[in-house]
Amino acid sequence: MGPSMTSRRDEVIELRKAGLSYAKIGSRLGISRERARQIFKGKPIPEKPALGSKVMLSIGDVASLLGASVNTVRRWGNKGILKAYRIGPRGDRRFRREDVDAFLGEEKAGDLPDPSE
Repeated sequence: MGPSMTSRRDEVIELRKAGLSYAKIGSRLGISRERARQIFKGKPIPEKPALGSKVMLSIGDVASLLGASVNTVRRWGNKGILKAYRIGPRGDRRFRREDVDAFLGEEKAGDLPDPSE
């Protein structure tokens, strides 16, 4: 790093010393207020667990894996084509990784349902 270059953390510290709020620092640097606070406190960026390490997947995770829309995955869950589990008071859908892998195995065998079903 050259002498004229400063790190993002140095910028955040200088702006914080100047009395700016985390929201204003975030706005100025193009990051969220929470990220500005994390940088100031020296916390690393939280990492999402790898998709392969998750046992239960959200509907968005499954849609990405299958290359389908969220609504298609939701429809397949409603029809029982893909086994979904309802959790929490809102009834959010979760899918077991094994069920999705089995579904992908059926896809390779040519038994995948039409997305419009």
